[in-house]
Amino acid sequence: MKKHILFGGFDYALSWEMDQDAVYRGIDYIVDNDPNLIGTTYLGKPVYGPEKLLEEDRDNILILIGSIIYHLEIEFQLKDMGFEEDVHYKWAIGFCGDETCPRLWKHVEWKDTAENKAGLDMIEKSDEALNRLRMAARPVDFSRIRTVMDIGAANGRLKTLLPEGIHYIPVDYIPYSKETVVCDLTKYEFPELELDPASTCVFLISVIQCAPDWRWLLRKIAETGDTVVCVHNDFTRMNREYRRTHFTGNSAVFNHQIILEMQNLGFTLTEAHDYHLRVVIMKFERNRPL
Repeated sequence: MKKHILFGGFDYALSWEMDQDAVYRGIDYIVDNDPNLIGTTYLGKPVYGPEKLLEEDRDNILILIGSIIYHLEIEFQLKDMGFEEDVHYKWAIGFCGDETCPRLWKHVEWKDTAENKAGLDMIEKSDEALNRLRMAARPVDFSRIRTVMDIGAANGRLKTLLPEGIHYIPVDYIPYSKETVVCDLTKYEFPELELDPASTCVFLISVIQCAPDWRWLLRKIAETGDTVVCVHNDFTRMNREYRRTHFTGNSAVFNHQIILEMQNLGFTLTEAHDYHLRVVIMKFERNRPL
């Protein structure tokens, strides 16, 4: 059974944003660089220095980076100690919990029900959401596109903005319509369809954070289309209070991580636009031989 170790977080995240009961039930101990904290306890969990990690069996630990501000310094520190991202450690806010440790971050489950009428109306009816779709579609050269796959399509309003003759495939985790391809990203479900990537454009609009494994999602998308439009609310745009009370994501992703991963998958960022200081619209195209 893996040990769950929290590294950092005393810079307000641990006491202010995290679920204290989850920390108490799921964390074995805490590691921190502050000598004033080493040797103390928090919720009964002992606080050690980083060297404690070197005593552990690496195959049986998961280090969860708890600090929001200093996560990069901690990540480099762990790499210098020989630990690998997504093997030995990950960012705690993107940890969805497992059989022994609950999700640490306070989390609001998204519900497509009357309980969330305001949110549903915003996505399905508002002019603001429709305009965001319009701006997301603007960078695409549809003269080369025969198929559009819309991940997280909801009621499929993107279809109304597409040129005539485009084959539209809405994808979501519940059947908004008889055309919806039902896939739950939290269960690693993705449409298995025979499509020509060269003439397929995939839209991923404010939904990458729904996948616990966002790199897996980008890999599946890269296999599907040569043109990808990703609209994302970068983690840096979230304030503390929003993270504490309204966080619905199953992962926490920065725009630069998306760009680097798409480069690794053989794509180039060919256009990028800010939309209303809320999200960034990024268009990626597969690299073609010279």
